[in-house]
Amino acid sequence: MTEYCSLGSLLEELRSLFPPALIGDSGWERVQALTTRLPIYTTESRFGFEFDLCDPSPTADFAVFLAPRSRLATFYEQQTEETAPGLIGPGFGPFLWEQGRDPQSLFTRTGAGVILEYDLATPPPGQHSPPGIFIVTLDGPEQQQARLHDEPTALVAALESAAGWERGVADIRRVDRVRAAVADAGIVAQAGVMPGRNLRAIRLIIQGVGNANVAGMLKRLQWNGDPSLAVSALSDLTGLVKPQTGLSIDVTSQGVSPRLGLELFRPIEWHQTDRAGWKLLFDRLVEKEWCLPAKADGLAEWPGIEIFFGQDGVYKVRQTINHIKLVIDRGAVRVKGYAAVDVLRTAP
Repeated sequence: MTEYCSLGSLLEELRSLFPPALIGDSGWERVQALTTRLPIYTTESRFGFEFDLCDPSPTADFAVFLAPRSRLATFYEQQTEETAPGLIGPGFGPFLWEQGRDPQSLFTRTGAGVILEYDLATPPPGQHSPPGIFIVTLDGPEQQQARLHDEPTALVAALESAAGWERGVADIRRVDRVRAAVADAGIVAQAGVMPGRNLRAIRLIIQGVGNANVAGMLKRLQWNGDPSLAVSALSDLTGLVKPQTGLSIDVTSQGVSPRLGLELFRPIEWHQTDRAGWKLLFDRLVEKEWCLPAKADGLAEWPGIEIFFGQDGVYKVRQTINHIKLVIDRGAVRVKGYAAVDVLRTAP
């Protein structure tokens, strides 16, 4: 049997599983330009796509999860900006190696991993910037109490190291203010930086905030926006999403930026397809004019499980939708959808 030479070579044979309203020819060219550079054992990790549901262009961003000391993590550790331009930033390889092997590292103490997020939708194929780097606590009973904001100094140092930024005491102070504001009303489950963008900011994602507490939390965070907009948006989706929200905020040198993300999940387990439930949610988004009908139809087709007979064996491909995000920025609302793919080779 001939083994696949890259993730992209496998995805090419799975292309019919991806609705063209979400990833059309131009979007596919961008995805392939990246995934042909990633090893086939990327399938040992979860990967997925981000869709702008307000943009008619059938393009997507790409994300992949790295567990410490996995084969994929080792692959990334060995890359440099000189040998693999755009695949990682200059500080990421050494950061990943140290975090995976130092018994006192943030990863070791909190049970964390990394999500890399590649902006592919806008730049020409193959010309993307270094990815966003998000430290995320792993799922599982041992990590349920892991709170990244309990260690703001270590967290900020890790993010600045990963991005290749100079250390900034002010970054620690600003993240520490968020820690004080969150208190016991939520958990910072993800923290990230986007070195490929012009803005120096630390993005914090605060999970587990009850919808009834969102306005009060935003006031404590000193969010530079109108909390009533967030409350109204959540009210419009009552019964279709969990009663807890993830708040995605950008901490900058001027404080918390006007951009706010509301991360919303269906009341199901991550591995459940729940096509009917997701369709009800997408229909509501279309009614609110927060989502284009074609994008809603494409996402409604996404969830499912397929058996694929590949050139080197039999694969089980599971497509799920993880969550949606309402982005509120200066009064405007946009929605993004986050879909995952799990690929398991079941037989040679």
